[in-house]
Amino acid sequence: MPESPLKEPAQQAVLTALGNGLFAVLRPEERLALAGHARLRAFAKGEVLFREGQESADPAFLLSGLVKLSRSAPRGRECVLHLVRPGRLLDAGVLFYEGGLPASAMGVREGRLLWLDKRALLAVLRGNAALGLGLIAALSLRQRLFINKLAGSQGRISASRRVAAWLLHRSKMEKTDALDLGVSREILARLVGISRESLSRELSQLAANGLISVERRRLLLLDRAGLQKLADS
Repeated sequence: MPESPLKEPAQQAVLTALGNGLFAVLRPEERLALAGHARLRAFAKGEVLFREGQESADPAFLLSGLVKLSRSAPRGRECVLHLVRPGRLLDAGVLFYEGGLPASAMGVREGRLLWLDKRALLAVLRGNAALGLGLIAALSLRQRLFINKLAGSQGRISASRRVAAWLLHRSKMEKTDALDLGVSREILARLVGISRESLSRELSQLAANGLISVERRRLLLLDRAGLQKLADS
């Protein structure tokens, strides 16, 4: 649960954080209004931040660490929906969900969160069109990923297409061709929607074709055009 209201120097750290990413378009008075209702929280690896079916949650902005969003699947299996990295909201949809939350959030690497008051953020959204458009863009991009995953689970998108599209998405989001995968291949495979063996096989094939290079948990995109052609095939 959120902790006590922010004090100096944490207040300044929060104001700085709210000047980046999605919140870079905030006016000074809007940033102050959000920071005044914010709560900082550290979390550990493996700690559950909210659970699928939970009635509600405030929006949370990830400052450091890594968080996975997942949903329970048949036979007790876990479906990893998304890996959230610093500078992004865990799930902007909590602003609008009705009924229970559709996914759980768990720390993959320890870090810090900034919980934002839902009513305060909605009030800012009503007066800041640029922030609203940025939020819509973020939600649309995540929706596209989920649609691709659903199509893949129904056999409409091959494993090679899914892996190529996911690598290009990661590169676009992080604005770099050098990717730190940061998690085990088991988690990555669940994220892409294929088996661990299939993921290893696809990465090896992409490397053999000169599209990427792989070293432990680091990966470099060598041929973006080739990956795009594969993703679109």
